[in-house]
Amino acid sequence: MTPVELMFALRRQPPFDSMSDGELEIAAKVVVERSFAPGALVLGPGEPFRRLLLRLDGSWQTDSRSLPTILGVESLLTGIEGPGEVRAGPDGVRCLTMTRGHFFTLVNECPALLLSLLSMADEPPETRPFL
Repeated sequence: MTPVELMFALRRQPPFDSMSDGELEIAAKVVVERSFAPGALVLGPGEPFRRLLLRLDGSWQTDSRSLPTILGVESLLTGIEGPGEVRAGPDGVRCLTMTRGHFFTLVNECPALLLSLLSMADEPPETRPFL
């Protein structure tokens, strides 16, 4: 994906939709596109996320519940384990990934992103766009 395509992909998803063009440009420079084959292990049981994952297309699968578009926010911020075993869906999944360090830098440097995350934290987990 080109940097502009990455910016548009980020802009489509809360909480990134609250960021300015300059902030999105910074974020687009640090995300990496990744694809998982159908059924591939995305996160093992009992593990915390080590990267933020933003689904572009395809699906995530887990036994315990349906999963939102963005995975890893809570785990990266608090160190809690993920929702159990997460696998790519039957058609696989294509996503953008961001390291923990880059995510922390964005949260520090982009107040709109932090405010958006905080405002969504009060929503019930099943309606939040992130986990």
